[in-house]
Amino acid sequence: SFQSAAMGGVFARFPRALLVHRAGGPAGRALYVFLVAGPAPALRGGMARVVHLAVPRDESAGSLSRMYGAFRAFNPAWAETRLLLVGPGLPQPPALAQAFPAAEVHLSVFHLCKRLQQQIQRLALEGRAERLILAALSDTMCAATESSRRKMHALLGDLVTPDLLPQLHIHWLLDDEIWAVHRERTWGDSSNYFRDLEVVTQGLSQVFSTGLSLESCITSLAQHYQNPQSSLDPSSPVAKLEATENPEGDSEEEINRRTEELIEQSLRDICTEPAARLCLSEFAVVQKSVQLIGAGEDALSIQVLEDAHRVDLKGLSSCTCHFNQVFQLPCRHILAVLNLDRNTLQPEMLSRQWQKGRDAHQAGRDSADGLLEVLKSSWNKSLDKSLVVSFLTAEISRLLTHCSREEFECRYRTLRELADSWIGPYVEVKL
Repeated sequence: SFQSAAMGGVFARFPRALLVHRAGGPAGRALYVFLVAGPAPALRGGMARVVHLAVPRDESAGSLSRMYGAFRAFNPAWAETRLLLVGPGLPQPPALAQAFPAAEVHLSVFHLCKRLQQQIQRLALEGRAERLILAALSDTMCAATESSRRKMHALLGDLVTPDLLPQLHIHWLLDDEIWAVHRERTWGDSSNYFRDLEVVTQGLSQVFSTGLSLESCITSLAQHYQNPQSSLDPSSPVAKLEATENPEGDSEEEINRRTEELIEQSLRDICTEPAARLCLSEFAVVQKSVQLIGAGEDALSIQVLEDAHRVDLKGLSSCTCHFNQVFQLPCRHILAVLNLDRNTLQPEMLSRQWQKGRDAHQAGRDSADGLLEVLKSSWNKSLDKSLVVSFLTAEISRLLTHCSREEFECRYRTLRELADSWIGPYVEVKL
């Protein structure tokens, strides 16, 4: 799954109608695109309607239920969704209905018209007849009145042979429930709506069909989304209304900025200075990158455009990455989850030797501060090399002394690997 903060902000503003588009890809994979389907005059450009991208493991009922569950986990406003628009043949429709129990599921006018257009072009009708039908279809899409839909229905009945009519499902043209929402749009709104959806679905489908690995494909989809990304038009009525209702100016960017500041402050308040510096370095990576986050039953898969790692959801204190395993500190993946949930660091997420106010570990903290000074200092020719070496050796020894057995084993293995790779492998280094 991929969802940026901007996507989540769009859905939070327009949650009532959601369109689910499915695009087939290589190796049996399928891309699911979730788009805002209701009136959204503040959004400019089709890509601004995209609120979520997902590539399920397969299209079984269980897998799709997990995908819809991940969407709900990303978007607390899902409970406000009242209308779901889908294309014909969407796999496992009960899974979608169960995920959104308060919403009605309807066939999407965009998908019906697109399907009808493709089928008409495949019929190889006489040129004038095909142009006449497609022109009438275009009029129906932009002005979905009952008379235009009946005219389109009659035209297909006259120009298409009876044996081919069943595959066109022309009875959908007369179904008022399908067209109820769409017929409220003006001609211009309808034209823009269909153009936006066409641009989005074609662009994302082309990226998805390139045959890249799953991780590379998701990354490409994320980049494709970000490149043409649109935003709220400051002069639009909706933007002015939001400014009136929110006088404090709590924009999505402002909320994200405050969240990041709170995380940084919590790191400084709870961690020792060396630990805070290391974690803030990790958090800087999170702030400057795109995070691809997949939800599992008991863990989240976090990818900061690099190798994916697993974060334990119980306490957010453990990750499979090397940084967390060696230093027992919140890594970029844990910080990405905190940033996503807009939470801050808690003491129980941190190993005791890195926390402030632990008297039993004062010597360990002092040695960590001393080691930081050695590592930060620039080389001075006037310093005696032997003094620097002896001091660094003493600091490392004290760090190994003031730690638990598990931490000692981890640090010793790290030191052993460093010594062997630096001096070995043919010379055994005594530690």
